[in-house]
Amino acid sequence: MSQTHAASENKLVLRYWNCAGRGMLMRYMAYDADLDFIDDLVDIDEDFLGGTWESTKKFLPELAGPFKALPVVQHHGATINETGACSQYVAEIAGYMPKSPLDRAKVIMISDHIYEDILINIAYALWGFRDWDRDVIGGFAGATSGLPLKFSNLEDILAKSDSGFAVGSHVSMADFAIFYIVDILTQRMLEVESGPAAVELLFGSKPAIARHQKMMAARPNMSKYRSSAQWKLYGPYLSGKGVMGERTHELELGDTELEGIEILASKLVSCLA
Repeated sequence: MSQTHAASENKLVLRYWNCAGRGMLMRYMAYDADLDFIDDLVDIDEDFLGGTWESTKKFLPELAGPFKALPVVQHHGATINETGACSQYVAEIAGYMPKSPLDRAKVIMISDHIYEDILINIAYALWGFRDWDRDVIGGFAGATSGLPLKFSNLEDILAKSDSGFAVGSHVSMADFAIFYIVDILTQRMLEVESGPAAVELLFGSKPAIARHQKMMAARPNMSKYRSSAQWKLYGPYLSGKGVMGERTHELELGDTELEGIEILASKLVSCLA
């Protein structure tokens, strides 16, 4: 159940649903940097399915910010909406944004590529708002111009790095963005029938990504967070559908998250094998 924190409080608050979704990037950075913050959860069952979000809570500025949406960051009396703005703010105070304007632009470029071209398309397809073939796997140039190309782009960036990091010689928001999207897709696909083959086809020939995942997972605070009870509340679920499990059918919300992931995995196997 979400807490309401007065805007005048100086305490850093990160607020999002109890799933990974668009809130996980800012959480990973905050926990890795050991920031003093509140990981505030809005409950899928209570607030989304229960209807209180749409009827009441989204209209409370102290809870949902000026844009009446999640994620939200609150700090020093200010409230921020939008995934990119929230993530970048956390990156700034955590020290995960470079000083060089060019390097900062590269970090934002990579993070936006992951969010706009990978994560949001998959999330919307899980809810039936986008098409798996057109918007996720494919593109204007055919079946390999979508998701497979996006991960090849990330492999190319990491393969050219002498430090192992996505930009420069220090960890940045871009590294957490890469780790998150590769990890959540791998973990969810390994839970469905076609998943192992899809994971191998998508990531098996990408050694730079594999090294990067191992490096990021081994960071002490990342490892501690990912083994915590808090992470287990929401970390395994890509979307709110993951929290609902099999109930999506009785709620007339369509496929479960894992059924959607199986659709994605089987289509990847078909186009990449």
